[in-house]
Amino acid sequence: MIVKTLHFDHVEIADEEVLSFSEGIYAFEDIKEFVILKQDDDEGPIFWLQAIKNENLCFLIMDPRTVIDDYKPDIPEEILKKLEVTSEDYLRYFVIAVTPKNLNDTTVNLKSPIVINSENNVAMQVILDNNDYSIRHRIFEQSGKVD
Repeated sequence: MIVKTLHFDHVEIADEEVLSFSEGIYAFEDIKEFVILKQDDDEGPIFWLQAIKNENLCFLIMDPRTVIDDYKPDIPEEILKKLEVTSEDYLRYFVIAVTPKNLNDTTVNLKSPIVINSENNVAMQVILDNNDYSIRHRIFEQSGKVD
């Protein structure tokens, strides 16, 4: 399938790459299908969560473990059932990043991760019940400033 994207023009993706969000993403509940894209050979921590049917809807996402080494959200059992999880080994986590004009002020939402069951590509954005993680975690506070 060919997907028109915000940052990559037209991209060919396989059907098995499509992520199914039965509940959408917060504030975009009507958008149910996304794909994760990355720069061609980029092995960096940044990815894009692109809506399949809306070229203008794209989120900058990161693996939260690139921000916090021991990131381990406690996912409620009812969410695991909705994701049809057979083993937590199949879970992948991403967090949405916000990049203002000053890159030093970039934040990620650790409180509401995107959780993906990589076994079946069922995904959800989950609001964690505990207060262990922030919705605006600055990513450059601990690692220094961007030049």
